[in-house]
Amino acid sequence: MSVRQRGAKWQARVTVAGQTVTKTFTQRADAEKWSRHQQVALERGEYQPPQAVVTLRELIERYERECLPSKRGQAQERYVLERWKRSSLAGKTLASLKPADIARARDERLKEVSPTSVRRYLDTLSAVFEVARKDWELTTTNPVRSIRKPPPGRARERRVLPDEIVRIISATQSKDLPAVVVLAVETAMRRAEILGLEWSNVDLDRRIAYLPLTKNGDSRAVPLTLRAVEVLKAIPKRPDGKVFKHNGTSLSEAFRRAAARARQAYEHERQQAGATPEEIEEDNYLRDVRLHDCRHERVSTLVEAGFGLMEVAAISGHKTLQCLKRYTHVRTEHLISKLDAIRA
Repeated sequence: MSVRQRGAKWQARVTVAGQTVTKTFTQRADAEKWSRHQQVALERGEYQPPQAVVTLRELIERYERECLPSKRGQAQERYVLERWKRSSLAGKTLASLKPADIARARDERLKEVSPTSVRRYLDTLSAVFEVARKDWELTTTNPVRSIRKPPPGRARERRVLPDEIVRIISATQSKDLPAVVVLAVETAMRRAEILGLEWSNVDLDRRIAYLPLTKNGDSRAVPLTLRAVEVLKAIPKRPDGKVFKHNGTSLSEAFRRAAARARQAYEHERQQAGATPEEIEEDNYLRDVRLHDCRHERVSTLVEAGFGLMEVAAISGHKTLQCLKRYTHVRTEHLISKLDAIRA
């Protein structure tokens, strides 16, 4: 039995008949007390390793309590973890949970969502196991790292048309959605950045929205167009100082429902105009449109307008030009026009 200091913590190590257990503590007294208890348990054959009794659900719940509150993307991560807690694997102990179990969960999830979403699904669980392995010593392995992840999906190329935006805004029943959509199109801010806006960080006279902490960990000053300023001026001030009250999931769902209503109205218009069912079915107008596409559209239009990539990145907050390149899709028609201008 030994207790030694490692940095700011104390590591307790107990070995009996070739079986070794270790655990780290912030206080030496706690490490010594645990060591004595574990030595007795090992000598009596009563010791059970943590992975034999801790379930996946219990592990996730501890992670939610101790790790999530300090993370920037905690809302999205919590949503993913809730799915794991509802899965058939949640009741399994860490010792009984095998890579094959995770692989089956991966394959089932692939039937429901895109490969990119499944990769995020697996990465979130992997982060939990890494904390359990490195910090809590509840397991010695991470089963997620032993399986194949789906290949990254192709970059989304869907660009939302200005007329589609107008129709979606007209079809919404959400009070905040029209302003959020316009701000996304005008500023290229992420959904979370828009919903996190506080009036104390918005200077309408200088036309700047300051984002103290963004997804990539940096702060950013976003230039506001005249249209964005107009929209912000029309929003009533809230007592809590926030510009909006919605959470991201509910707002995205409101956007999806508005797009579906707009598509239904569009199909009715086509029918009234004499279009055949086949023609309507082949028309992708107002289909597969997401709220995030508004940001995507703004980034692409900035590039088409002649902004340099560094200028676009300063506005959008992309940290690398590779990410920005994956995110930007210039219309072929625009390139043709530029080529024609050269010839002229």
